[in-house]
Amino acid sequence: MVENNNNNKRKLNKNNKRAIAVIICFFVIISGAYAAYELSGIHETIRDVSVNAKSPSDYDSAGVTPDNTTEKQGTEDTSEPLTEDTSDVNTSEAGTVSSTELSTEDMKTTEDITSEVTTEKNTEKTTEVTEKTEDKTTETSNDTTETTDTEATELTEATTANPIFSENNTILPDIVDIPCSDWYDSRRFVPNDMQTEAYFDNTVFIGDSRTESLAYYSGFDNVNAFAYKGLNVGALDSEKCIKINGNKYTVFEAVSLTSYNNYYISFGINELGWEYLGVFIEDIDALVDHIQAVNPRAVIYIASVVPVSQEVSDEDEIFNMDNVDKFNKEIIKYCHDKESVIYIDYAAAVRDEYGYLPEEGTTDGKHCTAEYSRRIMEYILLHTYKRR
Repeated sequence: MVENNNNNKRKLNKNNKRAIAVIICFFVIISGAYAAYELSGIHETIRDVSVNAKSPSDYDSAGVTPDNTTEKQGTEDTSEPLTEDTSDVNTSEAGTVSSTELSTEDMKTTEDITSEVTTEKNTEKTTEVTEKTEDKTTETSNDTTETTDTEATELTEATTANPIFSENNTILPDIVDIPCSDWYDSRRFVPNDMQTEAYFDNTVFIGDSRTESLAYYSGFDNVNAFAYKGLNVGALDSEKCIKINGNKYTVFEAVSLTSYNNYYISFGINELGWEYLGVFIEDIDALVDHIQAVNPRAVIYIASVVPVSQEVSDEDEIFNMDNVDKFNKEIIKYCHDKESVIYIDYAAAVRDEYGYLPEEGTTDGKHCTAEYSRRIMEYILLHTYKRR
């Protein structure tokens, strides 16, 4: 029994040795075959065939037509038209053969072609840029000449382009050419930019029948007004003539019930016969104080008294330019003393060179026509102010 076991062990050891010998022989054969393959150069031929078998679609994507005589570096025939984008051509070339696979001579050839392509494209682009620069220079020269010719009317053109400003069909200068004679305390206020119609959304006009004309006939649909025909400053806290939501209130009550960013106060035509100007100023001041108590940050404007026509002024003992001038002087003085309000001379928009309201701008010598009311509103949009 023991002898049989020993025999079996010897047979297993003999079989193992044969298996190991077979494995070693197989390894030697494989190694020899690989060495022969490397020495024969067959792999170079296989690689070249693979490279030259590049799909035509690859060339199409770069915008280059393949040439049957193309060498292994994959560069295109320089007789074919080049694409617009040099970078695409270069990318296609780089993707054909990697730089590590090129010989020194092949790399030099590729670099030369790339350089030629780039140089040609740069030349074309330089010529194009030069031509555009010359054209631009000509345009700039023309623009400069035009700017010089229109410099004096620059603001006029700006406002003409703005649909807010209507065509001037009056004998008076354009609104933008009217000298501004407003007054404000520069420590408190600074001039604002030209405003759009939206400015009136947060603005209210307080006054008499002349102010009603601005609200009803100037062409702006968003004008807010606490105004009434025949209203004077002595009745601002007593006469219930301002309608809000169907109910009537005094001007003082209307101010308390609402809130606006800007307040324009315009009175004087109904007070021209008053003997004591001081009373007029006191009533104006009371309204200003009330507004500031309700809305401390609001900007308050006191408007100049709009002139009357020369015909009315020459014939009427009350409605004449002497009285208008007296009131305006007192209003200016009040604004200087008060400091927290602005004097706005929007009457400048409707007076002629002699200080009168032109006959064409009025039907009764006292009230402005729709077109002249529009001029006042446009003047206002051009001359607004804001707090520092």
